[in-house]
Amino acid sequence: MKISAQIDLIVERINEILHEVEELKKQLEVLEKRNEQLSNYLQKEDKSQSVGNLIKLYEQGFHICHSSFGRLRDEDCIFCLNVIDRTE
Repeated sequence: MKISAQIDLIVERINEILHEVEELKKQLEVLEKRNEQLSNYLQKEDKSQSVGNLIKLYEQGFHICHSSFGRLRDEDCIFCLNVIDRTE
């Protein structure tokens, strides 16, 4: 096989590899976008579950404010209600 024919084969293979790399970059970009969307969704879901837990604790008669967290409460607490308002 002549050297020029070998060079042509090498150039052709390099072009194939470059095309493959470009396709992989596109696939990676799509997967990164999907991953970001999924991460955002899971963070929102976690936050809403946490807020729900705080509200449930408050409804069960516990403080959820920073200064009295976990203590039993006798009446409504303006600080706890403020925490609930800020999370919604």
